[in-house]
Order: sequence, then structure tokens, then C-alpha cells
Amino acid sequence: MTKENLKRLIEEFSDNSPLNYLGARGVKVDNDQNNYAKNNLNNNSELFKHESFGKYDGMRFFEHPVFSIARADNPLFMDIKRPEVVGEHHLLPQDWLPGAKSVISVFLPYSRSTVEANKIDDAVPAMEWLYTRVDGQRFLLALGALVRDALIADGCKAITPYTEDSFIMQVSKNPAPGTEHVPPYSTNWSERHVGAAAGLGTFGLSTNFISKAGCAGRLVSIITDWDIEPDERDYDDWLGYCNRCGACIRRCQAKAHFKDRPGKDHAKCSEFMGEACKPFQPRYGCGKCQSGIPCEYKPMKPE
Repeated sequence: MTKENLKRLIEEFSDNSPLNYLGARGVKVDNDQNNYAKNNLNNNSELFKHESFGKYDGMRFFEHPVFSIARADNPLFMDIKRPEVVGEHHLLPQDWLPGAKSVISVFLPYSRSTVEANKIDDAVPAMEWLYTRVDGQRFLLALGALVRDALIADGCKAITPYTEDSFIMQVSKNPAPGTEHVPPYSTNWSERHVGAAAGLGTFGLSTNFISKAGCAGRLVSIITDWDIEPDERDYDDWLGYCNRCGACIRRCQAKAHFKDRPGKDHAKCSEFMGEACKPFQPRYGCGKCQSGIPCEYKPMKPE
């Protein structure tokens, strides 16, 4: 495996996988690629078999993904465990895979048509955005599994934390037994913080992840014992791709962002999104703070 081969594999899968297009009915997705109930709050398998999507049928979810690779022993992974970052509950790469040497962070940019559609109405999420956020999750998980399996076929060990049974995404104030150590609206493997450690991008004022391809998109990562030269970061702090313009905060219909520091009230954001998306259930999403802003398609630099 080389970085060039990995790039080609990801781009070809992005173009050719039916899962990257709305209406991929009847496509088999293994359970470990589609841990829907555990990681996405929704497990309606019939959703993908019988629904008519009208004018949206066949729309593409994601453009070509971009990725970056970090050493598994990068000190920034230890920094994520600090209480002011994520916390002690955040696991290290070696906790997921003993002998881990590299972490591959992949960013999947939303299609331009989806981002543009989400800018039309300031309050109501575009259907394209909702379909990509929920139906597109199958492709995101399948892409992580594709990279994992390609590394395994090449003689490496590899896992995708997002699909592991030990992955915890805490979205309830009444956690399941055995998950109480992970606070609400937190996780034991933050894809955004991992992406920042890997050199793929940084945070913005709203806690968005601003990748080298902008902030409108999703993340997945793979931990492996593949011994490969890491990519260099071209930033030295968690807000390195943010110019502090505040556009993402002004776009937030929930008014959930803190006025005195970067970040947001995740409970307030979640409550607003739950109400706003009632007409669209079981789909959900918002993305107003990821669209209609200067960094939607590219990183910015502090002014």
C-alpha cells in the first residue's frame, strides 16, 4: 500500500459505489459497516428499500474525500485526553489497536449542490443535506471499512473505531449501563479532534471541523499498524484554519454558540435540531453553520 494507491482507491470508490448516491436499494452492507442503531439513532432498514425520493433520487452525497496520516504516537492524541479538550474517556490509538503505528483521518466533502441547497433557506435544512447526513452515512461507514479491509489484505492490522462495539457516542442524558464514563454529547473517539491531530484540518469558532476541503462534510478514521511517513501539519493550534470571522455563529438558528469563547452548547443545538427536523423524521440534520460561510469549501487563515 502507498499513499498514491490509497488516494486512488478512495476516489474510485467515491465515484463508483452505489452507496454514494441516493436510492441505493438492495445494496448489501455488512453489519460492521452499517452500525446504524448504535451510531446514528435510527435503524429503519426498510427506509432504503421502499421509499421514493422523487427529484432527489440518484443525487450524489460526497465529492472526492481527502485524507491525512498521523503517527499513532503523536503527542497530540494524548492532548485530546485533557479535560479542557475532550477528556480522560477519550481513547488513544493504541487502546483501539495494540501496536498501532498510524492513524488515517478521512474527510468526505458534501457535494456542492447539497451545500448550495442548504444556503437557500436560513432556517429550514435542505432535503439534500438531510439525505446526505442520514442516507449518506452508509457510504461513510463503507468507505472506512474499504480502507480498513484494503490494509488488512495488504498484510496490515487495521480497525475503524466508528464501527467497533467499544465505540461510544453519548447522545443521551440517561446513558446505557457501562457507558456512564462518557459525558453527554461526547464520544470516546472524536473524529474531529483526530482529524486535527492528523493534519487534516482544525476547528472553527463554532466547533466545526475545517478540513483542507472546507467544513461542509463528514469524517471517519482508520487505525493501523501500517508504518508510513506521516503528513506534516501546516498549522500549530486547534483554530489554525479559522479566521475568526464569526459567520458560522451568525448562521446558527439555535443561537447555541458561546459569546465569550469558541464552542457551543451541544444540548441547545440538539434540542433545536430535534424540533426543526420533526417534519423530516427519521432524517435529521441542520448544517447551517457549515454552509453559507467563507470556509465551506476551503480552509481560512487568521487575519
